[in-house]
Amino acid sequence: MQQSETTPTPKDLRMLLPHGAISDIARSLKLSHAAVSKALQKARPAHPAVAEAIRLIKETGSQAVQHDLNLLNH
Repeated sequence: MQQSETTPTPKDLRMLLPHGAISDIARSLKLSHAAVSKALQKARPAHPAVAEAIRLIKETGSQAVQHDLNLLNH
């Protein structure tokens, strides 16, 4: 069974991050890599790891990709 290509999954947030960013976020927030990855998978904006990931995505220029993914959601 294949997932619809027009519905992005929560892991897309992790895919937009530059290489090593999850580890960097984990170190800066003093969380485990697994905890940060799980938080990003759930993509709850109130979580500090998600907020930091979004900041990094915008900073690295992946924001345009994120915008395109949001358009697919509608």
